[in-house]
Amino acid sequence: MFRKSLLVLAWFPLTYILLIINLTLLASYTQTRANGTKLSTYPPEETPFQLTASAGTSQVLSATVTAGDARVLLVKSFLEKYNSPMSDIADAIVAEADRYGVDFRLVPAIAMCESNAGKRIPKKNEYNAFGIAVYTGQLKGKAFADWQQSIEWVTKYIKEKYYDRGITDLRDIGAIWAPPSVNTQYSWTTCVERFRNSII
Repeated sequence: MFRKSLLVLAWFPLTYILLIINLTLLASYTQTRANGTKLSTYPPEETPFQLTASAGTSQVLSATVTAGDARVLLVKSFLEKYNSPMSDIADAIVAEADRYGVDFRLVPAIAMCESNAGKRIPKKNEYNAFGIAVYTGQLKGKAFADWQQSIEWVTKYIKEKYYDRGITDLRDIGAIWAPPSVNTQYSWTTCVERFRNSII
C-alpha cells in the first residue's frame, strides 16, 4: 500500500518535470527553425516522424505528413456532401480560383444554386453546371467538353465579366447573372451567399 501511495505522489512532480523538458525542447526546436538552421534533408512539405506504440513493446509506427491545401479538402467535402459529380475536380476549382483571383468558394456555390452542383444540368454531356446561356424555358446552354473545361471557362468569365469591371459584390453579380432574381428579393444572391458561406 505504501508503494502505491508513493508512486501516486511521485507521479505528479515527475509529470510536471517531463512537461517542462518537452516544452523546453519544443521551444529550442522552434527557435532553431526560426533562425533558418537546416535540421533535416527532407523537403519542407514532408516531415517524417515515428510513434512508439507503448512502453514494453518494440513495435514502431511511422508515417509521412505532407502539407496540402485545406481549401481543396473544403471544396471536395462540400461537393461530396451533395453527391456532386464535380467532387473529383475540387483541386481544379481551387487552382483556377487562384489563377484568376476569384474567391475559391464562389464557383461551387454558383454550381449548387444553378444545378444542384452539376446533378441537374440541361444535358449531361455538356457539363454546364452554372446556368451559362441557359435561358428560361430552354433545355440547352453553353456546352463544355468536361468538368475541367467548364471550371476553367466559368472562373475566367467571372474574372473578366465581373471582377475586372469592379463588380465583386454578390448582389451586383446576381443582378447580371440572374436578372429575374432581383424581383424575388435577390434569391440568386441569397442562395449563392448561403452555400459560399457554408464552405468553411
